[in-house]
Amino acid sequence: MTKKFVVWTALITVAVLFLIFFSFAWAMNRQNLVLAGLAKPFFPYFKYSQDELNKLYPQYENLDVATTQSPEETHKKFVEKLKANDLNGAVECCFVKRKWEEMKAGLENVKKQEQIEIMVSDLENGIKPETIGDTKSLYFYSILRDGKKYKEYLSFLKNSQGVWLIESL
Repeated sequence: MTKKFVVWTALITVAVLFLIFFSFAWAMNRQNLVLAGLAKPFFPYFKYSQDELNKLYPQYENLDVATTQSPEETHKKFVEKLKANDLNGAVECCFVKRKWEEMKAGLENVKKQEQIEIMVSDLENGIKPETIGDTKSLYFYSILRDGKKYKEYLSFLKNSQGVWLIESL
């Protein structure tokens, strides 16, 4: 009986120690998830579902920003700057910053080919919405080349100030 008692006591002690270490590891893991914002901050610290994470941490930083300048207003400013032959101003006031160099080079190329006036006349007719989203929108305008009508696109992104800027031309 003494031998059985010692064996059972040892087994129970090992089981209790295992339970304590497992519980501690689980609690520390959950606390790390809570600190990272991935689990609820109250016991039993359930992980957030994907829907809850999307509500807590939206993927589009400019989703709820109120519009202060519409795509149409940006388009109008762009055309005015082109008419004034202010290519740098057109790029800096109307384009997404990461595209400035690319767009400046493109507009300089259009100017070298003496087609700024054609570009302005194409853009002056206005733009029409194709796809309007909360942070990205696609507009089209029509051009006439060699007697044929073509559809060209302007892609707009909304920045954190609520200004819609041209992403691609």
